[in-house]
Amino acid sequence: MTDNHYIRPIKRSIANRYKVKEEIFGGMGVVYLCVDVEQNNLPVVLKTCKPQLLSDKNVLAQFLREAAIWIEIGWHPNIVQAYRSVYDPTSHEIYLVLEMVPSLSGEKNPTLRSWLQPGVCLPLEKTLKLMLEVTRGMKHSTAQVPGLVHCDLKPENIFIAPDGRACISDFGLVATPMDIFECLSSSVLRYINTRSRPVGTPYYMSPEQWRNRKVSVSSDIYSLGCISLEMLTGVYTVSGRNMQAIVEGHIRGQALNRLIGENLPIILDAFFAKCIDPDPLYRFQTWGEVESEIIKLYDVLLNKKIQPEVAYFDVSHNTQVVKGETILSIGEAYLDIEEFQAAIKCFEKSRAIGKLQNSVRLVTLSDANIGLAFIKLGQHERGRALYRRAMAKHSRNGLGEMTSTSLSKVHDQITKVIT
Repeated sequence: MTDNHYIRPIKRSIANRYKVKEEIFGGMGVVYLCVDVEQNNLPVVLKTCKPQLLSDKNVLAQFLREAAIWIEIGWHPNIVQAYRSVYDPTSHEIYLVLEMVPSLSGEKNPTLRSWLQPGVCLPLEKTLKLMLEVTRGMKHSTAQVPGLVHCDLKPENIFIAPDGRACISDFGLVATPMDIFECLSSSVLRYINTRSRPVGTPYYMSPEQWRNRKVSVSSDIYSLGCISLEMLTGVYTVSGRNMQAIVEGHIRGQALNRLIGENLPIILDAFFAKCIDPDPLYRFQTWGEVESEIIKLYDVLLNKKIQPEVAYFDVSHNTQVVKGETILSIGEAYLDIEEFQAAIKCFEKSRAIGKLQNSVRLVTLSDANIGLAFIKLGQHERGRALYRRAMAKHSRNGLGEMTSTSLSKVHDQITKVIT
């Protein structure tokens, strides 16, 4: 965050809930540092696109994709948590509400980058701890979203909480086979694939990323290996005079060759060799394997017993309803940019969550929006039937003013389409 330009807040509040304290402009986005007045002024971060980019369908679709993935990942102590998304159909603004990770005392930058100074080696135990926490965060992410590849693991995307926890952030370049994204239009998918190519700091990208070949979990494991070796040695794992030299260093196995002169314990040397081999087939293939090996390193090198992590699955009613509402808001945004099939997928998922959680409001709003999507697709009878069903549920259950307002907005859009 230290490289961004801080300016005086323009907005005072967002969605009548988030009081803006600071506004930060980045490359393509805006970040608002806020407090959530409905959660005892809980500090949060709201992330969105720059106003001038909100009209760009491709940019907005990319952002919605990131929001959907982050919400799907859910809570884990080593992931910066995404609480919900908020969509304003009037201004076409969508915000991703994130956990705020404050800086450690005396540090301006809350990320791992502030810990990595040239020539400064981190102690082995601290390095193993951070390695294990990043591994567990990624293990959880791939359990929640099978096939997920972060594609941009680097010190700037690993936040260090005040209690010393490592928390992974920024899922904007993720590669994933999630079904919802197969419904996006071909032009949007082309844009997302182009944006997912290596950008930013080059020191941690796997050889297959530089070659624009298929990525996998082992691509992220390579990145973690480069980061971890840098923590231990105080120098970049792969370096060069210019970008081309760095790219060639990754492809030709400079990372693996670095191990020769480091005089690491044999077991640690073998671990890194299975992280940073230039051939992905010779690396660890799952985060579970990496976790098991780090636990062995603790045992052999530090004489400490570490237990495997128990999986985190938050299935509480409130969490699931908020997740459903968030997916609904993402669907509304997809609908607004005429990505109808992706929108319907979101609405169907939010309706399914509503049924499981006995949330009549969520089911009702999902049905109404599915109806609107079908009407916009020209399937008027099917769409009207779904909307009438939603209105009947609202009448029977007396769902309140907020639901009435939301249904009225859907009705207004239906009227515009039909007339």
